[in-house]
Amino acid sequence: MLEDLLKTFLHSQLGDVRRRTRGALLEVVAFGLFGLAIVLLFLGMFLWLSVRMEPWLAAIMLAALALLAALALMYVGRTLLRRKEPDPHHQALSALQSLGLLSQNGPKGSEKAADKQEPEIAMVASALAAGLILGRSTKR
Repeated sequence: MLEDLLKTFLHSQLGDVRRRTRGALLEVVAFGLFGLAIVLLFLGMFLWLSVRMEPWLAAIMLAALALLAALALMYVGRTLLRRKEPDPHHQALSALQSLGLLSQNGPKGSEKAADKQEPEIAMVASALAAGLILGRSTKR
């Protein structure tokens, strides 16, 4: 029974690794074929353009086209990777809610939460939360 349990556990774990490895290999092959297709496309465009104009001019035009495409892809990638700055007001509210000083319902719920705690603890906790939020929201 223990052997069967261990066998099924190993099979499930190794099967998942095998499936992921196959998926990663298929992605590498797909990217390779995509790159080959782009190279052949540029070669065909070069041959077509070199018949109509000087070959060195066709090469310069295709290099400029490739450079523009690379710059556009870099710009799109950079905008996708750029982090959004968190809203300090939202951070302050969520910190106060997590401390229990502000309920989900608004100010009426905060009065009930403050009644349950000692006023000194609530005051210290809100001062700590405000200091933490102010410290994190200032840019250096």
